[in-house]
Amino acid sequence: MTAGQLFARLESLPWRTRTWSAGAWVDCWATGAHRNLELGVEDGEPGALEALFGWLTTRVDPSTGMWGTAGSPAAGRLQLVNGYYRLTRGSYAQFGLDVPYAERVVDTVLAHGRDQRWFAAGRENACNVLDVAHPLWLAGRRSGHRAAEVRAWAEEQLTRALGRWRDGAGFGFGPAGEGGGGPGREPGLQGTEMWLAIVWLLADLVGVADRLAYRPRGVHRPEPARSAGFATPG
Repeated sequence: MTAGQLFARLESLPWRTRTWSAGAWVDCWATGAHRNLELGVEDGEPGALEALFGWLTTRVDPSTGMWGTAGSPAAGRLQLVNGYYRLTRGSYAQFGLDVPYAERVVDTVLAHGRDQRWFAAGRENACNVLDVAHPLWLAGRRSGHRAAEVRAWAEEQLTRALGRWRDGAGFGFGPAGEGGGGPGREPGLQGTEMWLAIVWLLADLVGVADRLAYRPRGVHRPEPARSAGFATPG
């Protein structure tokens, strides 16, 4: 994609109605750009990746730190926050860049994390908890805004998550339905992989990640895939 083609596609994404889907598209595109750089693949005209971050930086809402609309009566901030996770995971987090308006991100995500439709005991699923834990963790690396509240939320969720582990089987994804779907409550590979990443993020927010015998890898790695620059692989 040229920068112009990318710009046109970003403008056409459903930011007002399906922010989660729009954020997922950015996640996929940015990850593809990262892989091209890693493999040394020539990717058409230069400047498309820089155009992505320019577009994102100039389209973020300074009142929420998010992309897209403020929410809906039916789903609250679910689309907004889950879309934020997907977007920033593939872009800012993967390329080692600070997210804009970190304090507003914390405000928005904490408000969403209190929504009992998604976070009452027994209603959580891996998508929804991950999509709060990671933004709080990512924004917290730039700002200590409302740190005590962030830690309290993480402590509660960590306690609940650890109670779901089943020896010899792992974690279930969680209740199916709007907010992530997924394979349900029975332990499986997807639930186990996602909840282990969540447990690490929550433990790091609480300050006890060093007690775990693992560190997430792959798409859930906490460190950037590219720590400096866009042009040089490695």
